[in-house]
This record gives sequence, structure tokens and C-alpha cells, in this order.
Amino acid sequence: MSGNLKYEAIKASGRLPSPKGTALQVIRLTQKEDVSSQEIVQTIKADPGLSGRVIKIANALVAYQSRPIASVADAVTVLGLNSVRQLVLGVSLLEGSLDGTCRGFDYPGFWARSLLTAIAAQNLMLRGNLGSPEEIFILGLMAQIGCLALATTHPQEYASILERAAAGSSSLVELERAELGLDHNQLSKELIADWGMPLIFQKLVLYHEEPDQAGFVDGSRDWRLLHVLHVANYLSMLCFAPEQSRRKMAPRLMLLATRLGVEANELTELGDKVVKEWHDWGRLFDMPTEVVPPFAQLLEAVPLAPEMVDVEALHDGAAAQYKLRILLVDDDRAILMMLQTLLTQAGHAVTTARNGAEALRQVAVSMPQLIITDWVMPEMDGIEFCKALRQNPQWRNIYVFIVTAQESIDRLVEAFHAGANDYLTKPINFKVLGARLCAAQRVVQLQDELESDRQQLRRFADELAASNQRLQQMALTDVLTGLYNRRYANEYLERQWALAGRNNQSLSCMMVDVDRFKQINDTYGHKMGDDVLKQVADVLRKSMRKQDVVCRLGGEEFLLVCPDTKTEQAYPYAERLRQNIAASNIHTTARDFHLTVSIGVASKDPALQNVEALLQLADKRLYAAKQAGRNCTVAS
Repeated sequence: MSGNLKYEAIKASGRLPSPKGTALQVIRLTQKEDVSSQEIVQTIKADPGLSGRVIKIANALVAYQSRPIASVADAVTVLGLNSVRQLVLGVSLLEGSLDGTCRGFDYPGFWARSLLTAIAAQNLMLRGNLGSPEEIFILGLMAQIGCLALATTHPQEYASILERAAAGSSSLVELERAELGLDHNQLSKELIADWGMPLIFQKLVLYHEEPDQAGFVDGSRDWRLLHVLHVANYLSMLCFAPEQSRRKMAPRLMLLATRLGVEANELTELGDKVVKEWHDWGRLFDMPTEVVPPFAQLLEAVPLAPEMVDVEALHDGAAAQYKLRILLVDDDRAILMMLQTLLTQAGHAVTTARNGAEALRQVAVSMPQLIITDWVMPEMDGIEFCKALRQNPQWRNIYVFIVTAQESIDRLVEAFHAGANDYLTKPINFKVLGARLCAAQRVVQLQDELESDRQQLRRFADELAASNQRLQQMALTDVLTGLYNRRYANEYLERQWALAGRNNQSLSCMMVDVDRFKQINDTYGHKMGDDVLKQVADVLRKSMRKQDVVCRLGGEEFLLVCPDTKTEQAYPYAERLRQNIAASNIHTTARDFHLTVSIGVASKDPALQNVEALLQLADKRLYAAKQAGRNCTVAS
């Protein structure tokens, strides 16, 4: 049997909770198109007890009115026909079903919890300016009417269902559907439809326990109305739960309230206000209420379980996954917990801060890629934080979301001028967060790729420079001795010649040749000759002055360039070099040698027109030293 057919069967039993007497007359009158307010007023006034209830409740519902409601006519004027009809209906149902025969069903407790739900829904409605708080009050009062209806029409079966649900074998809804063909939410929906409530109210009642099944667009008015009823219902469940269970339920309440934009401090105030009003209403209806601890105590340092957060909602908008280092900045603990759990579950590395000043210190430590910061915070707000962040050149690429409760153009312009890249509005929609997070991921990924490319280019440039330096070194260095080669000798001598000319300084050079070196090659081979040349080069390197440069011109011939050195200084210097070589023991693997060298010295002179002439002169004097018997220096 379908749910609707089952309802018709239940309805036909005649045992469903229903308005009676004056209440029934009021409902029938309001269903007439041409009914007047006066007719409604007269009908209610015919029942003095009902009249008094309507006036009292109307005053409680519209406490914001400056003038108290003193008559039924005032109540109808202030509340409107629809609200009055629903109010009369609620009062009639409540007073007509404070007891029953279903074992295990707490009739007064049912109405006490329904009243708490109604008060919580009204307060949430007033906070969000979503519509008539009077109508949501009546809806909250009757949201669970299906439970009362099932207890009334099937007392024995429902008692068994309640026992098994309490034991945890299955959920209440599953057991109701399996045993009775429909659940209490479906029955509530059918009942309020019969009583003439709007279609949207029927949907709210049907889905208020599982709002995600309604298919409403996130953030739409219907979505927010549904979540108002859902949060109100959960708050009432928490207040009626055993003391040890309340702390476990508190994190979910914080999470649900946060999705409506109710932050932890607001929830604390709202919860205490709702409980106080509930106690007042309890006295009005002579109904028992529970003692509930202050909400600050209930919500203190509660952990948020990862499974409470719908990570898939975030993924719906963020198809591209690029793990980020994220910093969350908010003074509200509930929002921090929700976002930290959500983003951590999505795979991101998340740190938190409670205000802008703390966030700046955290940035210096963790260097986040993305920051999600609230606008309004103590000590340093989101705008000042953005400005301070952008003053540091190292932090200019950090992507910043600023979270605001107002999507006004002026505020957004202010945020962007302060340095924000994007914004989110409260309450934070997970799908919107996911979509904008995806956009941020693309930007951050591109920035990282660009930085990686820059670093790679920098490495390539460094490697190329080092390679060029090595090539240049190779091009200017003699492979055998490690001394500069002829090419470098010519370039260096040209630079020193020009410098000496500009500064009117002296310049000398020495041509050094190893005596009888050919005999070593002929007798012992070129390998031995190379070893000897390396040893001679080492002696020259160790014997020369720091400002001088020694080069190998080729074969056994070397050149020393001596900047700022006159002939009279160069000659004794050359003699010292010659004597050092003559006194050195040239050691090789085969034998030791005692060698001599011949040196020709030439100095820059006005008669010499260029470097080539200077080298030719030094070479000529080297030849003279050879002719003079070798192992000597010729400088003139």
C-alpha cells in the first residue's frame, strides 16, 4: 500500500489528532474565500478559554510590539488570518492530546519538545529576517505531529516501534515505514496539508529531519527556512537528551547553526534565550520543561567529528584537486572547527588563527598559499590584516578569501582594495566554497608552476654560467700545467699595456725558457718531459709575486707579466726566480733533475709601440741569455 493510500486508511479510522469545536469552525471559516476578519473574531470569542489563550500566545509571539494585544480582534489584526488559524489549530491539538494510551509515548514531553522547537524556530527566523516568525512558530509546534498521530491511531504497534528504536536496532523512520507503511514525517505532511497549510510548509515538515533530501538550492529562501526548522528540531533534541549525550550532540548543533550563519557566540546567546522563553511558555501552558545548562557550558571546547562534515559537497565544486597550505582566520570557534575539518578532510594542510595579528605571525611560520579570513575580528580585522599582508613583498602572491556577512558593493570594493582576491558570504555555502576554492587552486598552481619554471631557468642559467666559465677557463688555461695559456697571456698583456698607458705606469714581462729541455724529451720521453714542465710551472707559481701572472706560451717556454714594475725592479726579481729553479729538486717518478732556465726581461718603453714589440724584445733578450751560456738573465 502506498504512503498516500495508507494515510487515507489511517484517516478513515477517525482517530487522527484533529481540531474540534471552535477550532474546527475557525479552520472551516478561513477556507471560505469571502470570510471576514470579524466572523473569525466572533467565532473565537464564543470560546472564552480559547480567546484567552489566543491573546496570551499572540502577545508572546509578537513581544516586539510596543503595544500589547488586548483582544482577539487585535490578535487577528496583528497576526493575520493565516497565523490566527494556525494558532487556533495548534492550541486545539495541544489541549486535546496531552495524554493517550500508547505505552512509552510521552504525551506531555512530546508537546514540551514541540514547543521548544517552535520557540527556537521563531528566534532563528527573527534573527535571519526570513519571514513571519508567527507562522514558523506554529510549524515548529506541529512539525512532529505525525508521531502523535501514529501513537494515537496505532498505540500498541507504535509502542513496540519506540522500544526497538530506543534499542538502536533501526531508526524510528525505518521502523515506521516497515511496520505501518509510512513514517511520521510523511504523516505530518499529510495532516498539515488537510489543515490548509501552504505547500512550502508541507515540504518543510516532510524534510525537516533530513534537509539534504529536499533538493532545495543551497542558500535559497526555502533552503534556509528548512534549515531553520532542522536546527530548531535538533536544538530541542539536544535539550531533551540525557546529560552525557548533550556534549556529544553539541558539535553537530554548532555545525548546523554555522551553516545558517549563526556563529558560536550567537548560538550561545540564542540557546539561552530560547530555553528561558521555553520555561515561560511552559508556565503559560502548564507544561513540564527540562533544566538545561547554559549553552556556553554545553558548547565549550567541543570537538567536531570529521564525519559530521559533508566533504563531498566541497568536491562538487572543486573538481581539480591541488593540495594547498591554508590558513583560516576567524574569532568564531565553530566556523574555525567546521572549515578546518572540511578542508583537512579534503586533503589540505590547515592552520588557524583567531585574529589578524595572530595570523600575521602564523604566515611568517607556515607560509600559506591560501588564506580564508573573516572580516570582523578583535585586535586586527580582516581588512587591516589584508593591508598588512600585502605590505610584505614575499607575501604578495598569497591568495586571500575574505568572509563577510554583507554582500554590498561598497564593502566588496573595500575588501579588494585592501588586497583580497575573492570573497565568501555568510553563511558559507559548501558548494560555493568548493567552486571558489577550485579557482584559487588553479591560480596557486599556476603561480607554483611559474615559480618552478623560474627556479629551473635560474638553475639552467647558473649551470650555463658555470659551464661557460669552465669553457672559458679551459680556453684560457694550459691543460698540462694549469697555468694560463698563450691566448690569455696576449689578452692580459694587452689590458695591462693599455692600463699602464692611461695611468703612466711601468710594465715589465719575462720570457722564461727551460735549458736543454729537448735532451730530457729525447732521453726519457715526452711523458717524463711533461712531468718536468709541471714541476717547473709549480716552482714559478710559488716564487712569483701575488700581483703577477705566469703563463705557458708553449713547449718549455713561459711568460711572466709584471704590472707596475720597472726594469731595475724586474731584473733582480727574474734573478730570484732563476735561482729558485736552479736550487729546486725537480722530482719525477723515474729520477730527480736539477734544471736551469734562461730569462729575457723587457719593460714598456716609449720606443716600443705595442705589446708585440714588447714580446719581441723579451724574446730577443731570452735568445741572448741562451747565447751567453744559459742559466742567466738578460734585461738590456
